[in-house]
Amino acid sequence: MKCFYIFAILAMLVSVATANETHNHEHEQNAQQNQIQAQGQATNVLANVGQPQPTNYVCPMHSHIIKDHPGKCPICGMDLVLLEQNIEQAQGVVSVPGHTQQNMALTTSQVEQGTLWRYIETFGAIEYDENGLTHVHPRATGWIENLKVKTLGEPISKGQLLYEIYAPELIVAQDDYLSLLKTGNISKQLKQRGRTRLQLLGMTEQLIDNLEQTKQSLFRVPYFAPHDGVVSELSIREGMYVNPSNKLMTIASLDNVWVLADVFEHQIDWVENGKWVEFDLPAINVYAEEGQIDYIYPALDPVTRTLKVRMSLANKSGRFKPEMIATVRIYGGPKHNAFHIPVEALIRTGKENRVIVKTDSEQFVSRKVMIGMVSQGRAEILQGLSAGELVVTSGQFLIDSESNIRSAILKLGQSAQPQAHQH
Repeated sequence: MKCFYIFAILAMLVSVATANETHNHEHEQNAQQNQIQAQGQATNVLANVGQPQPTNYVCPMHSHIIKDHPGKCPICGMDLVLLEQNIEQAQGVVSVPGHTQQNMALTTSQVEQGTLWRYIETFGAIEYDENGLTHVHPRATGWIENLKVKTLGEPISKGQLLYEIYAPELIVAQDDYLSLLKTGNISKQLKQRGRTRLQLLGMTEQLIDNLEQTKQSLFRVPYFAPHDGVVSELSIREGMYVNPSNKLMTIASLDNVWVLADVFEHQIDWVENGKWVEFDLPAINVYAEEGQIDYIYPALDPVTRTLKVRMSLANKSGRFKPEMIATVRIYGGPKHNAFHIPVEALIRTGKENRVIVKTDSEQFVSRKVMIGMVSQGRAEILQGLSAGELVVTSGQFLIDSESNIRSAILKLGQSAQPQAHQH
């Protein structure tokens, strides 16, 4: 019986060993097959890099639009350009034959070194000159009567009657002054104090003189315009009860006006007091009107991230109207010895800026650049280019796309090759 159990155990051990040997043999076979398959894939990728590709037609502006036949781009409507087999890349260099460059309408421009002017073109609005604003308040509590100014925006002249007010306090002050005059011999100082009291309550020198002559108090005291202008605010109507805290109206002078313009945050250091400015007001056929910056506001607008600058304009003729929109050109001064290229040569992405440099008659390379100021259609180059080099200004997007595609294929082949050796 014991021998039977011993033989059963030995048979079981032999079966397990045989199974393990079979499993290991299958694992080795699978590994060899995977290695052969990976080597074949890597060989195919490397072979495809150097092999001619089928003829395709590509949109010059939208490189993802690729057709196997000529036609038009469904996005922009441009004619598809032949992407020929002899456009090659090695180490980032793309070769484009001359006739292909003509089909792509490829143009270039030279990197220049010289003076780049800080130039800001923005919009501004004409506003009232705040130095010419006058707020009209009553000096005594009472009722508005005989209101002469009833329309917002109404032009008024200096000395024009604005309104009359019935104010018991004013009547008492006039009666007190007349009583003082009736006493006869009064000191000059005491008389002046009586006149000053009436002036502080809003009566003019001429009204006080008339009061001394007629010896009759005015029940309705008139108020007159202090200067020429227009009514920019109007808060009263006939018969209203008012007190000194009420602003009855605002009179704005139009002899001078302000132009307020917005400057973007990155252009702040281009502006300073005294810089010359030109204005265009097409609505009234005014062009190249000159002025100077006389004030730069201390804080940026938190919403638009712009800084307001102010210019003052003489407006004796009254042709400049508040709330007009003006085109403003600010000349911020020159920057000498700057490398610059046309803005259209830049390929801008969210992370970097690139240009396509023409290194030979048929060879191009994509290069990263660092840009500085952008002004009047020119971009300053801080790093990446030298004077005299040629950059592509039209058709560069197609070359850049081709460069990126070929770079990706080349990297794929290079990454696949060492993996094959590792297996």
